[in-house]
Amino acid sequence: MTITVSDVMSAARDMSAKLEVSVRRVIAFSACSDFSTYVDVDGDDFHWIVAERAGREVKRRTTHSLDELMHWLAVEVTFHMAWEWGMEQRSRFPEREVTGTDRLARQVELLRRLDGSWAAQAQEGHVDAHSPAFG
Repeated sequence: MTITVSDVMSAARDMSAKLEVSVRRVIAFSACSDFSTYVDVDGDDFHWIVAERAGREVKRRTTHSLDELMHWLAVEVTFHMAWEWGMEQRSRFPEREVTGTDRLARQVELLRRLDGSWAAQAQEGHVDAHSPAFG
């Protein structure tokens, strides 16, 4: 089955609604900062790209699968959401240490809103607990 940009946008809107974030937080189709992740479309290929300053590409994954692309995006966005949650917890409760285990638990909770199997993979360690941009 061929996926289209419209299919990807529809899935991104659904994901953003479930995570209660802007669709811009889930997906971009061009580099938009010094360090960014974005999706590029080349015919039937969808490329998930991580770029550094001046657009220097540091990582690229390619797929024809909407589910696989959305999984990559979900892991990325939930990683950042869990990291921000941890920073908020540290500022609200300075006496409490927020660990990587705490952030992973938050990420799993967020992934569970999207797909139970994605959450299970993260919890079982089959998905890098860190952002795919760095993995």
